[in-house]
Amino acid sequence: MSDYTERNKNRPFDIIVWGATGFTGALVAEYLAIKAPKDVKFAIAGRSQEKLEAVAKRIAEAAPGSKDITILTAKLDDEASMDKLVSQAKVVISTVGPFALHGEPLVAACVRNRTDYIDSTGEPPFIKNIIEKYHDKAVADGTLIVPSCGFDSIPSDLGTFLLANHFASKGKQLGGVRCSVEDFKGGVSGGTVGSILNIVNTTSYKELAKMADPYYLCPADAARGDEKKAPSNFRYDKDLKTWQSHFIMASANVKYVHRSNALLGNAYGPKLNYTETQGHKNAIAAGATSVGMGIGAAMLMIPPFQWTANWAANKFIPAGSGPTKEQRDNGYFKVKLIGDEATEGGLKAVANVVGHQDPGYAGTSLMLAESALCLVLDRGHLASKEHTGQFAGKVKGGIATAASSMGLALVNRLRKAGMEFDVADL
Repeated sequence: MSDYTERNKNRPFDIIVWGATGFTGALVAEYLAIKAPKDVKFAIAGRSQEKLEAVAKRIAEAAPGSKDITILTAKLDDEASMDKLVSQAKVVISTVGPFALHGEPLVAACVRNRTDYIDSTGEPPFIKNIIEKYHDKAVADGTLIVPSCGFDSIPSDLGTFLLANHFASKGKQLGGVRCSVEDFKGGVSGGTVGSILNIVNTTSYKELAKMADPYYLCPADAARGDEKKAPSNFRYDKDLKTWQSHFIMASANVKYVHRSNALLGNAYGPKLNYTETQGHKNAIAAGATSVGMGIGAAMLMIPPFQWTANWAANKFIPAGSGPTKEQRDNGYFKVKLIGDEATEGGLKAVANVVGHQDPGYAGTSLMLAESALCLVLDRGHLASKEHTGQFAGKVKGGIATAASSMGLALVNRLRKAGMEFDVADL
């Protein structure tokens, strides 16, 4: 395996932002220009020189010290072009959803060139595809390919990690985690809507049925929890003190959390049950949300409703659109997780993850950029328990997760960037 601490140290760029002309990509680039240490070298990349120049101009206005941002272009359908691009960076950040349509060529190039990778996908079929094609090669070369480093799925993944790390520090393991998105405020971009609709439009009914499995992203022999003991989505939770309903992003986040546990050798707990819901003040709101989500999901399985949804999305939320700066700055999210020991009457703990910006865009841009900075600046410490937590060094390459590859190092970096993470016995 390649040297884990001195990887790609002579490459001209620390980070390349691929898809910088998109709504989220431009925000990531702007964040790096304003917040990254001055000695971190980054470039913006995409397919259109003209559009990238417009993004560079916008960034220079937001961050006057970033007037000479390097622009790189490449073609997704040209392997040599992609290889030339990614071989210049230590880490590439991708925001080019729908990832099922545009994501694989970049992942393949990163694996070929031993370049670490971060993305914003919330598309389980895409992650499943790259696991099957590229995981073994990435493991062998020590390349970290880490999808879903935005609101999908950082709060769920690192919140569960905090609980598991807390339990492990006491010599105990988790039996169950109940994650509740207690409150959030934010807008929607055309790219996100496009990704959701692409999953519905292009995924076969057979594959959609497989996606119902919470272990969809885990190895076939992964340990499984007792699903009969997992609480239902619609319920009153006495620990959370709120009514719970289905949460729209749970289908992706549940799979991601279980992959973290599987990659870490079931270190969280061999029979972990994980549920993710949305909190409400009363049963009526929780019930209405659950019913509405169920009806909406069922309707999207029917072609006429799919066509209508596609038309409405293209007309009212086109690609490249998104919430205003005021909406992004005034957004927030609050996620609470309850962890229970497998033994009845055992340890119980609570973790909180809080963000003070719109979760889908300003918050996601922060999480993506800080995840990439973690791989650039903290990579040499990721095998250290002091820096990374109780499970440090177990995952050094492959199609990984944020928790399994960066753990506490990323938690602490996100804390310094303004997010809140805490954990305590309940």
